[in-house]
Amino acid sequence: MELSTPAGLELLARAVAEQLGADRTEKDGDTGHVRIIYADGRALELTANRPRTRITVTAVLPEQAAAHGIEVKPITVTAQPRPRPSETQAKATARHTADHIRQRLLPAHTAALAELRELTAPQPATLQKADAALSGFLDRPRGGVAISEQPVRRPLGLTARCAVAWWHTLDGPSRAVAPLLADALRRAGLATTEPHGSGYVFFAEPPAGQPDTRFRINPAAQGEGWDLVDEFTGACLRTYDDQEWAQGITESANSEADAARRATVASLDLPGLSEDLIEEEQWRSLAVELATAGHMPYGLDDVDYTQTPGFHIYLSAEPGTTKVARLLEPWGAIRPGARFEAPEREVERYDKDMEAYARLLTSPGRTVAVRLDGIQVTFSDPPTRP
Repeated sequence: MELSTPAGLELLARAVAEQLGADRTEKDGDTGHVRIIYADGRALELTANRPRTRITVTAVLPEQAAAHGIEVKPITVTAQPRPRPSETQAKATARHTADHIRQRLLPAHTAALAELRELTAPQPATLQKADAALSGFLDRPRGGVAISEQPVRRPLGLTARCAVAWWHTLDGPSRAVAPLLADALRRAGLATTEPHGSGYVFFAEPPAGQPDTRFRINPAAQGEGWDLVDEFTGACLRTYDDQEWAQGITESANSEADAARRATVASLDLPGLSEDLIEEEQWRSLAVELATAGHMPYGLDDVDYTQTPGFHIYLSAEPGTTKVARLLEPWGAIRPGARFEAPEREVERYDKDMEAYARLLTSPGRTVAVRLDGIQVTFSDPPTRP
């Protein structure tokens, strides 16, 4: 088998991949290595040894494997096995290499991935901590908190078992409640990830040592592109087509994570609440009540607010009071101070929404009043101004 050029190794890799039932092959940058990749993400790396009469095959493992001391020793096979009758040298080399991979490498690779999967699975104590943190989210007739494990496909064959929480409804996980679930989990000391446009919140114990980078881009686990992955929870935030763009988003996400860590607060931003109310539990409880009833907190970048009105809670000038506004983009529609500029159908919709908000927020210890610019909520035992 001619392995003196990268093209020769690529031809061999394609022939071996076909015999192994793998999905595809690809060059590993300019290293001269070629990878055989299975549909489930497992990968093998072929390298031609000098004087290019032997081939080294390595089982590629996720980065977490090294931290747990898990490794798979590479195997070396000859590139010049004796051909069988009517068999070319190229076919003999592919057959010989595939046979050795099946017998000597794949069983060890499978065992290593299984061991890593068990070591990185969510621990019962973590699930119990999350359950306690979310106990204040009281079930409603059409929704409630759910906590479970969810398999997440990863490149290199690791199907991670990730802990996940969501607010379940008859229509599926609620995007409205996800940011508030994540906030509560972070306040319990857990790391969280909210995938773009999803109602799920992935969570995990943060690592003991604070790594330099929390977010990384990996080749997409499914299809083409690049996944932005949170190393703390194992969740993919979003998949991008352009690697350079994905790298820029990753750097921004790491910068925000570092800023949150240095600020020592659970949430630098929380949709539906003005910045000066985020750290006060009584104000957050208003947002939770509205969100769990199906109303959308304003400020989620994956929600079309030209179609979906959002609520926004902001501090009133009077002590112990707050205002709840109903917002719909574009700004020419309804907003505080411009209510009567909206079309009549939107004014009617606005009034109905305000009445629904008021009914939800009325409870002992609060006085709720509908005003022209929104709802005013007054606490009989007002919290300290944040």
